[in-house]
Amino acid sequence: MATLTERTTVYLNPYVKKYLQHEAVEQNKSISELINEQLAELLEDAEDSAAINSRKTESLTSWDKVKADLVRDGLL
Repeated sequence: MATLTERTTVYLNPYVKKYLQHEAVEQNKSISELINEQLAELLEDAEDSAAINSRKTESLTSWDKVKADLVRDGLL
């Protein structure tokens, strides 16, 4: 399966670049792969944070109620 890619230039701190070079060799990956993986994780974390923030105003349900519901439904 082919993946679409786009080239771009990223300017890195020399220490960050050296770290990425060592990690790339150690993991047998390209620097681009490492950066893409880390950015994907950051985006996932941002989505999780947004979901948490959007649910802050929801009412809380006690563990006892959740447990009772699970027992009632035969799941516990």
